[in-house]
Amino acid sequence: MNTLIKYAINLQWIKWIDISPDYMRRIIEDINSFHPKVPIQETYSEFNFSVNYEKDKSDINVMLTVDRNVFGDDLSDSYGILDETIVRRLKDLLFTFNLAYPGCVFISKSVLLRDGKPVTLFSYSNGFSSMACEKCKWIPFESLTIQQCWDWIVAKTGFLSYISRTPIDRALFALSYESSANDDLFIFYVLLGIEAIYNDGGNQEESISSQLRRKIQSVLGELSPSAIKDIGKMYKRRSALVHGSADIFKCWFSEDYTEEEYEKVSKERDYVTHATGILLATIQKFIKENANELVEDITVKLK
Repeated sequence: MNTLIKYAINLQWIKWIDISPDYMRRIIEDINSFHPKVPIQETYSEFNFSVNYEKDKSDINVMLTVDRNVFGDDLSDSYGILDETIVRRLKDLLFTFNLAYPGCVFISKSVLLRDGKPVTLFSYSNGFSSMACEKCKWIPFESLTIQQCWDWIVAKTGFLSYISRTPIDRALFALSYESSANDDLFIFYVLLGIEAIYNDGGNQEESISSQLRRKIQSVLGELSPSAIKDIGKMYKRRSALVHGSADIFKCWFSEDYTEEEYEKVSKERDYVTHATGILLATIQKFIKENANELVEDITVKLK
């Protein structure tokens, strides 16, 4: 009896942001060479990626096998759990792609196959990261590889577990909500991620926004006046949402608003976009330095 369970999925990769052909080739080469061993139940399975490139849309083919013996004699009750685990791990890997190339890999609805039979639908969104790359030209995104990001996640964080236990884990987990959160909801998560890293809660006299401005500039470099203003707007918007004074969309709304309403929505998205860019660029700094903690040292010297 064949002891291997074969999974396959053809991910419909939609290119939302405008990138140069050279940069696109670099992403494709990086994906094609990335074959990580990822924990599945009590064993590890190797995900194999290959890209079929087209100008505006490409396919990412993913193949992996799982040892049937890990689940004992009766696997029928475990298939659902196994399918769900595969989907979660695949999203972990696409999340890693987004750390290396923010906003570049947007997956439309695809079908996961187990032994050639469809078992579940799959999609992965990173719309805020895409907008951050387009609009936040002042943010110094790093040049990283997928392997570099994955090695850091495995060695320096608890991202592959299911609950955060450190500030950097909380920041990563908060960013993971980008794949499902709407505009109003994601402002909470992205600010949670930023504060997990930058707000130590120790300085009660310094406001959160001023502490963020100071520390963010020490990590990412000097902020533009508009970026500093946007940090204030983030907190103003969050406060309005918390206290019930902000207009919000119905959960299952359709995007058929008027031009005036669309302009209002676009402006509100701007500072969520800036916050996403700040959080992504900060995490990239951690990866580049192979770090998992932000420490503020104050040195006083007499000369």
